[in-house]
Amino acid sequence: MKERMFLHIILALLLASAADAEKYFVLNVNNILDSASFNSINLKEIDRAVKSTDTSGFLIKTVSFENSDIGRMHYNMPENKNYLIYIPYDENAARIEMYNLKNSKVMDIDVSSFADTCGNSKCEGHESHESCTKDCSSGSKDDFCDQIKEGICDPDCIPKLDSDCQTEKNVSESSGIPPKIQDKKEFNEEPGIGEKPNYLLWIAIGFAIIIPVLAFLFIRKRKENQTVLSLKSYIGENIGKGFTLQQIKDALYREGYSEKEVDNALKAT
Repeated sequence: MKERMFLHIILALLLASAADAEKYFVLNVNNILDSASFNSINLKEIDRAVKSTDTSGFLIKTVSFENSDIGRMHYNMPENKNYLIYIPYDENAARIEMYNLKNSKVMDIDVSSFADTCGNSKCEGHESHESCTKDCSSGSKDDFCDQIKEGICDPDCIPKLDSDCQTEKNVSESSGIPPKIQDKKEFNEEPGIGEKPNYLLWIAIGFAIIIPVLAFLFIRKRKENQTVLSLKSYIGENIGKGFTLQQIKDALYREGYSEKEVDNALKAT
């Protein structure tokens, strides 16, 4: 009898703990050169509320599928450390954005796979008839070919996969609707013998194409040289501060510089 009562008490405590548990996105990041480096993100239930007391530092925003802010919080992160940041979970969250102290976006993480919006009578961008039949009807445009025979040609299917598309094609042919006009070349008559091509026109077209291309290549080369000089100065300055080449390269990649630009700057250093 005592053992049974003890089990009931344990079960009640576990149920109470589960009821009070709250979900959080657990974001694992590093702060290097005032820029966040993303490691991983997962969803975790915690039996107590995690409070964020910071009022300054990196701004972290949870953004909905409608591109509106769901929640905001600040987190102070001194450089060259690893951090686990607990962000309140929201079933409508599409992504998490992070901004540094200069208000520059340093991170944009897709969290739509954690969303739970099935049943809101709206076929969201991350849903399909396969994942949420309540919101996404068969034959709708949802990036999923369901191949269900219901009289609707699924726009996400190729005709061979959806028999309804074949049926629509047959109905169109039997109703007398003309097929698509073939390539005009099949209907054009052969050019008359003795006609002389307009060389001046083709030369003018050639110049009209070549000159803008050469101008574009010249401007791009000049811009690349300016970028290399700027990165060369940045790399030399941070090497003097004691940062490793890999840390500097990772920071530049996150700021949007390509691997080719960084390598060219390193070669010129």
